[in-house]
Amino acid sequence: MKLIRTIKKHGGNVPISEKNRKILWGKSGNKCAICWHTLVLESNDFDSESVVGEECHIVSGAKNGPRSSSDFPSGKIDDVSNLILLCRVHHKQIDDQIGTYTAELLRAIKATHEAKVERKLKLEPQIGLSKNEIPDKLPVILTGKELFNLATSAYAFCNDYGDNFTSKELDEVAEFIQNVKDWGEIGRDLEPIEQIKAAKALDDYLKLLHDLDIFVFAAIDKQKIGGVSVFPVLHLSVQKSSDPNVSVMK
Repeated sequence: MKLIRTIKKHGGNVPISEKNRKILWGKSGNKCAICWHTLVLESNDFDSESVVGEECHIVSGAKNGPRSSSDFPSGKIDDVSNLILLCRVHHKQIDDQIGTYTAELLRAIKATHEAKVERKLKLEPQIGLSKNEIPDKLPVILTGKELFNLATSAYAFCNDYGDNFTSKELDEVAEFIQNVKDWGEIGRDLEPIEQIKAAKALDDYLKLLHDLDIFVFAAIDKQKIGGVSVFPVLHLSVQKSSDPNVSVMK
């Protein structure tokens, strides 16, 4: 499948892609890289969640912006390697105090922070999927539009497939799962007409699999880090109708 991507320019620069945002927030663990302040505050009985984190450029793309450099490749400005996740206070500070917060120092802070997050996650076995949000049974997916909307709302993907496919069927299933992941990662960045085409392409895949007596099941749950729900995860399962894991509601 050929993916065609069209993004409108804003202020002369291509906006940070949804995929890069997901990667940045995932590697940063919902924490400011300097003070470790939680960046998504929980909802309460009166209000929804509050996002106090900001995606910050290490090297600015603006001509006279913080740490801007004519030698820095313009195509790398919005790359995840040039982004650091901070609270609003430290975003303001690093852009005001560029003599202290050089590009080299911020890259070191970013690397140290992301490594610490990874170590922390490995050391805390209680961090993982919130079981009360995982559906007991995955519902069958009937349309490409439904699947596209689920995929583009996910920050991560958990895939499963049956053991009773022929080689030809397995090739179709593998290509389908890869396409769902691809559309999920770039779908929000597509223009509306391309989103509609993507949903139609997934719809065609669902019909092809249905003709092979193969069904697709999917649902979203939320992965928790430090008690804060920040990662919607798409659970996708592709199974033959004859598979013992498939049950029919009567």
